[in-house]
Amino acid sequence: MKINGSLFRSMVVSAGNALENAKQKINDLNVFPVPDGDTGINMSMTLGSISPAGREGETVDEVSREIASTALRSARGNSGVILSLFFRGVSRAFKEIDRADLPDIARAFKLGTEEAYRSVSNPTEGTILTVMRLSAEAAEKTAGRKLNPPTMQELFDKILDVARETLNKTPEMLPVLKQAGVVDSGGMGFVVVLEGMIAALHGKPVALAAARSEGSGTVFEKFSTEDIVYPYCTECIVGKSVEFKGEGTCGDFRAFVLSAGDSAVFVDDEEIVKIHVHTSDPGKVLSEAVKYGALLTVKVENMREQHTSLTTEKKPSPVAVAAGKLEGAAERAAKITKSLLPPKEVKAEKEYGFVSVCTGEGIVAAFRDLGADRIVKGGQTMNPSTNDVLTQVRATPSKVVFVLPNNKNICMVAAQAALLEKKKKVVVIPTYTIQEGIAVMMAFDPERSLDDNKNAMEAAMKGVSSLSVTRAVRDSVVNGETVRQGEYLGLLRGKIVCHAADRTDCLSALLDGVKTAEFLTVFRGADVTEEEGEAVVELIGQVCGKNAEATAVDGGQPLYDFLISAE
Repeated sequence: MKINGSLFRSMVVSAGNALENAKQKINDLNVFPVPDGDTGINMSMTLGSISPAGREGETVDEVSREIASTALRSARGNSGVILSLFFRGVSRAFKEIDRADLPDIARAFKLGTEEAYRSVSNPTEGTILTVMRLSAEAAEKTAGRKLNPPTMQELFDKILDVARETLNKTPEMLPVLKQAGVVDSGGMGFVVVLEGMIAALHGKPVALAAARSEGSGTVFEKFSTEDIVYPYCTECIVGKSVEFKGEGTCGDFRAFVLSAGDSAVFVDDEEIVKIHVHTSDPGKVLSEAVKYGALLTVKVENMREQHTSLTTEKKPSPVAVAAGKLEGAAERAAKITKSLLPPKEVKAEKEYGFVSVCTGEGIVAAFRDLGADRIVKGGQTMNPSTNDVLTQVRATPSKVVFVLPNNKNICMVAAQAALLEKKKKVVVIPTYTIQEGIAVMMAFDPERSLDDNKNAMEAAMKGVSSLSVTRAVRDSVVNGETVRQGEYLGLLRGKIVCHAADRTDCLSALLDGVKTAEFLTVFRGADVTEEEGEAVVELIGQVCGKNAEATAVDGGQPLYDFLISAE
């Protein structure tokens, strides 16, 4: 048996569905009590944008390149980037191959693993990377078996067996996992991917679990058929004609599609254009499409008819999920749509520009006041995609664009966005916190050279202490101490250094580590009053002394009561 393009597409779509169904289970494996357990969400959204619509006779080369491109642009968080890079390695293994045989699959796992490892500067054993590596070694050994060679199903079954065994051993490789009594969340996600792929290989692909509203019945019953303004769900793949070959060459077509209705998704790859749009006139969309090349696939569905059928039968269907009308599916579809919209180029008007990732009205305003050209909304539990960052990089009117991720889990996404941008010079300053981002922007001088600015900004990043206070979202064990859900946590550059049932006690212990700081800025969270912010300023005076200058401002950030910058 060999795997053709259509089967490989089905396998990856099945994997994406499996991730979506299991995302909360994966999220719950987060070993730390801080509110950032979103590995399952990030991995699900990375593969969730892969289209199930293909064309007859497509090769694994064509399909794997499409999947790699889409996954990379949709990638969120470190786990999402690693997963997308695995599939980029797979696509390189499948280059110029129509159907993949056993050695091709083994090579795909090998190159996929190598690509993923290259993305991490200091790989840690006991993570998703370990699960990938040992799975790839099992694939190579099994596929090369001379006596009693395996079938394709047996090869994948062996790969999954080794992946599961490795996952179960991750607590022995990472003490923090053993202490928490869990396996690695990213590794679990990769096992779920394999389970989804194998299900499709065996002819039983994983479908999205039907989401339901609270109480009985589906949410389709809560609106009428007439509420569907654009009734035709229109999808097509266009094989580009010679004059449109290359990535991002169909800007006029994109503008047309975005104005043709709603829920638009437009992917402009090197050799194909893929579109999805809800419109009132699918004929116009398809007529416009053929101006750019040959229609490879076309699908048009009447959502009003589907909705009538759904409300009559009282049960959800895959069409309902695709239309984005089931609870949860609409939000997911909206995020996917946003993640895939191609970036718009903006002419350079100056030498330097800034893109900052942040959230909270006050914090956004602070970055804008310091000169940030574009803001990517995101942060803890809200990791933006590669394409979200790339969109704002291309919308920045400068030759050089500095990107400030301001979160450890967004640095890899920013790095991938920088690699995708070919016209501007993109410099990622690997800020782990909002406080570091603020310090970096204050250190910038438009009169300096690029290298001088980079050195000054990196020095400023290292010179600030980033303190934060949040609440534990689960019971956990940290540094040998039991942390209870709901307790206040004090963090220094993302690492938990203290915890307490009382917020003031937690703040006092946290500030005790920066007694010599001279300048402190307190960003109040969304649920913190001005009076509570001023109380922290007074506490700083008590802990750090009268010579310490402290200011409280409204940050508006979610999840974290206080973000404190100490210098």
